[in-house]
Amino acid sequence: MSYSATTIANYFIKKYATTGELTPLKLIKLVYISYGWYLETFEYKEPLVTEKPQAWRYGPVFPSLYDNLKHHGKSFVKEPVNCHTTEVITDEDARFLDKVWEIYGQKDGIYLSALTHKDGTPWSETYPKGENLIIPDPLIKEYYKKLLE
Repeated sequence: MSYSATTIANYFIKKYATTGELTPLKLIKLVYISYGWYLETFEYKEPLVTEKPQAWRYGPVFPSLYDNLKHHGKSFVKEPVNCHTTEVITDEDARFLDKVWEIYGQKDGIYLSALTHKDGTPWSETYPKGENLIIPDPLIKEYYKKLLE
């Protein structure tokens, strides 16, 4: 099932805001990383997020999520963000997101940002062609597949 990027961010906020320092940067990167691993893991399902990530100057971003979080600045996000949707994450997808948290949740936003836009990443392949371009799903999927090798 596909969700809004903010629904995925809200899952992390509701479940982990008291145990993890969730800045807007960290949430944006966690949602992108979740998106990438979901494409690789659930090959025949639709993408985790309905919106496509874009290659912005400082890495991959879901524009709607950025817009919903930008008023927080660098502060911790402790309450869910209003996203005008009643989407409910399935149990299977919740387990998947919990696994992403187990691996990446203790990292800070700066670390996750560096991870998502170093050389060889889908962002680094897309951004030089133009700012704010959509990062193609096949490129993201292939990158996360290679991480397993």
